[in-house]
Amino acid sequence: MAAILARSAQAHDFGIYHREMGEMALPALPGVRSRVPIGTIVVLACWAVCTALYHLGATGLFPAVRRDPESLMAGQVWRLVSPVLVQPDPWSVVIGLGVTAALVGTVAERTFGTGRFLGLFALGALAGHGIGELWQPYSGGISVAFCGPLGALAVYVLMARIRRFYLTAAIVLVGAVVLSAITDIHGPPILAGAVVGFFLRPRPRRP
Repeated sequence: MAAILARSAQAHDFGIYHREMGEMALPALPGVRSRVPIGTIVVLACWAVCTALYHLGATGLFPAVRRDPESLMAGQVWRLVSPVLVQPDPWSVVIGLGVTAALVGTVAERTFGTGRFLGLFALGALAGHGIGELWQPYSGGISVAFCGPLGALAVYVLMARIRRFYLTAAIVLVGAVVLSAITDIHGPPILAGAVVGFFLRPRPRRP
């Protein structure tokens, strides 16, 4: 998963933020006016605070929010989404993931709008942590949540025929299939986001 998110981070260098005649290289959906990625800022701020608290000594926070099949079956349904709050990995991974998530989130929010971004984020969290209760229990993190917007962006690029990003989009989608085949929890949320991304594709204007 780190390789796929790293590839999407490289897209920043390849021109996702590049502007031609004042326009973003990824065209926004009609009506989208999201310039400041409020949704991305809010979700990352919540994640950063909880993760910092955990790493600074609030070790009981992680068991309270992580994936836990037994607790889920006992009625703690919030564990389908609460694992996004704490990243138990080392600081180097936390920082790298935070930067990559910020890039993916900003591009997705500016392209789809804040509401759609938050919907894709929630979809990624539910798909990733839901399957994670079976495949990779007793862990957590925010990466799967951002896989939802990532999958939607990949399909959006293909459907909108933004050829300069075809290779990146293909790597993301093929990678999602491979990850799903090896029971990595990042595969299903990318594929779930890709399905939604198909319906978010730009539609030709009627004459």
